[in-house]
Amino acid sequence: MNRDEAIAYIKDAEFGYLATTGADGAPRVRPVGMDTVYGDAIYFFTFRNTRKVAEITANPQVEVVWSKPGTMSQVRVRGAMVEETDPEVQGHFKADNPMVAKLLPPGAEMLFLLYKLVPETVEAAATLAPYDQVVW
Repeated sequence: MNRDEAIAYIKDAEFGYLATTGADGAPRVRPVGMDTVYGDAIYFFTFRNTRKVAEITANPQVEVVWSKPGTMSQVRVRGAMVEETDPEVQGHFKADNPMVAKLLPPGAEMLFLLYKLVPETVEAAATLAPYDQVVW
């Protein structure tokens, strides 16, 4: 699988599973709607008051896996999660993801937090085959 195929896979899968490290050192995994890619980064938004924000702040190293159970395939991305503060990128993200407006009612704008993940390692597996490194 190449980079373009990995991006197409991520967009098709739509939801990934984000792994962070909890305050107690234990892994924490949750589904995230993370399929927006600009340049070399993958973006997702969350509410500023969630537990994952505290976990990412304490340890920005994360891993996200997108899978398609019917094919037993997956794409895994590991790297450091960074807050995206550029208003232009935030505006572009909101325009490309109209569900953000539905989730953020008027007056709740201060809860919006956009993260970007620039992949350090990307792996893909088709069916139950071993992982292949993907050049990002």
